[in-house]
Amino acid sequence: MEEVLRVIGEYVNNELKKGIEVDKLEDEHFGNCRGYDQLNESGKYKVKAVVAKYIKQVNKDNSNDRKKEIENTVEEALEEFKKDSIEKVSLTDNESRFMKNKKGVFELAYNSQITVDHKQGIIVANDICQDRTDTYQLKPQIELVEENCGLLKEGTKVCADSGYYSGNNIHYLNDKKLDPYIPEQKEVAKQKSEKVEDNRFDTSNFEYDEENDEFICPENKRLKFLYEGYEKERKRKYRLYKGTECKRCEFRKNCTKRKDEIRHLKIAEFSKERKQLADKMETEEAKKIYGQRKQVVEPVIGNYKENLGFREFLTRGSKSVRNEFNLVCTAANLRKIWIYSNKNEIIGRENGNKWNFSL
Repeated sequence: MEEVLRVIGEYVNNELKKGIEVDKLEDEHFGNCRGYDQLNESGKYKVKAVVAKYIKQVNKDNSNDRKKEIENTVEEALEEFKKDSIEKVSLTDNESRFMKNKKGVFELAYNSQITVDHKQGIIVANDICQDRTDTYQLKPQIELVEENCGLLKEGTKVCADSGYYSGNNIHYLNDKKLDPYIPEQKEVAKQKSEKVEDNRFDTSNFEYDEENDEFICPENKRLKFLYEGYEKERKRKYRLYKGTECKRCEFRKNCTKRKDEIRHLKIAEFSKERKQLADKMETEEAKKIYGQRKQVVEPVIGNYKENLGFREFLTRGSKSVRNEFNLVCTAANLRKIWIYSNKNEIIGRENGNKWNFSL
């Protein structure tokens, strides 16, 4: 071992001596000049020419790259136009959409979605989307909940605000044997209004004759089925019914604003299920159940906005924004779990029992 160390030491010393000798020779020949200063005028000219050529090429390459980058951005924006039939698109983040905020101002945004467990207030599903409304997000949220937590049991109560109200959503929840509590949007509008006049010719006051597939108006006159259509904007089917005796009715001007004074009824798909839900939402039990929603979802939203300071997305592109929102919801859940675990530990000590916290 000593011999090995001796050989290594000699090698290092020899290399150091060589380096010192080279430094002395360079100092004698060049003095304090180093690098570029060591060249003669001809050498300096050649170096300048090469550098100038290189800079020109780099600028040219950067210009082409920037041009190509802009072209790609515009192409992606045009694809968004075609895909979503929108009037405006952002070149900064072409996947974002102009949405109206609570102040009534349109701004570039993503629509964030969360589903919260009623018992513990844990976010069990979250996502972001480009839709300006929530109507088409109920099904994806339920699917995410089942992906994260397993299939929902029959009769599980699902509370959602009026933005999720649609015949398709009601039918979907009923088909899965879940228990929906979703107020109709016009009912919410009525509750906010100070004075609501009773309109006896409202669609809800028309009685449906299932056997003949006809509607009977408050004046006991019939409306017969005309045709079935499809609303592209709302993505739903409907059935149109037309009055047969409107011309002889003295209340026709109160009943319809059509120029021909013939009442038409556009009945959306799953109207029967909509009616059943509307009747259920009028019960005291349903009002009590739905009233708990604001105590479950709103505190969670307030938590990550006020306590975690999350009020806007910092990234761009739906993939990055989704990841960002996942992190926010994870942080909110971890905070909630930590609070519950501490509470359970304290209660367990007081009661002398062992408490386990699980999701």
